[in-house]
Amino acid sequence: MISRRDLLVGAGAAALLGACGTRGERGLLRLGFMTNLTHAPVLAGYASGRLARAIAPVRLEGRAFRAGPRVVEALLGRTIDVGSTGPAAVVLTQARHGDGTFRVLSGVCSGGASLVAVRGVRGAPDLRGRMVAVPQLGSTQDISLRVWLRETGAEDVQVTAMASANILAEMRRGEIAGAWLPEPWATRAVREISAERLIDERDRWPNGAFSTSLVAARRDFTEERADDVARLVAAIADEVDRAKREPVATRDEAYGAIKTLTGNAGPRPLFDEAWERVEFTRDPLKEAIATFARDARALGVVPRVPELFA
Repeated sequence: MISRRDLLVGAGAAALLGACGTRGERGLLRLGFMTNLTHAPVLAGYASGRLARAIAPVRLEGRAFRAGPRVVEALLGRTIDVGSTGPAAVVLTQARHGDGTFRVLSGVCSGGASLVAVRGVRGAPDLRGRMVAVPQLGSTQDISLRVWLRETGAEDVQVTAMASANILAEMRRGEIAGAWLPEPWATRAVREISAERLIDERDRWPNGAFSTSLVAARRDFTEERADDVARLVAAIADEVDRAKREPVATRDEAYGAIKTLTGNAGPRPLFDEAWERVEFTRDPLKEAIATFARDARALGVVPRVPELFA
């Protein structure tokens, strides 16, 4: 299993390698991922060592992040080579830096995000003039929240960003009225602080399907290290299939990885409950990602709609 020391060693090495060329360091592949349930196949594959074995003799280093924009920043800054992230961060960065910047390699997860609010909040009118949180500005949850606020006419809501654990603490104290959160944090808010689940985001998408986790890399890296990237992507695809075929085993490994990496995985029964709100899939759900891109443009967050699948 991955240890906290392993993570710190990997992160430190990644920071030192930021000046490497487009190929990164020979014999090394650096993988970034988020510590949410929606990234469970990647977490399980990394923590178990299966991903490392799949690309051997190339060495795999992992680095954990709390939100998608940080994964994408690390990709752009060449401190990681491949990342598991939400789609909005990739869309926003591609729109600003050009269509040749990133390549989406695979899907990982659909679903697993909700708007939760303190008791007494029944809808958008009750949030007007109050504060609502997301894990990070520019994240997939941030875009989803702002779209909903625009649709409901509640654009005077103050949107703030903070770590998910801090969001729960601030909601408990009444400092913020709600949050758009990934799993398992949304379910933890409902169960641990008696928040109301106002919106399960699946209800806002055709067939309940929308991308919350995908695998992306710098395009130049995928071209110059094509074989290494292909082996890693195939191994992640195997982990996605395993999560559907052997959900209990993947839950055990992913929960253990989150606990080790963050020290705050929450009660295991809530992790298992939240699992029912996601679907793991290799499909990157291109149309859903295109919708995020159009929404970001309509919100004025990006100057244009980027192309991610050319």
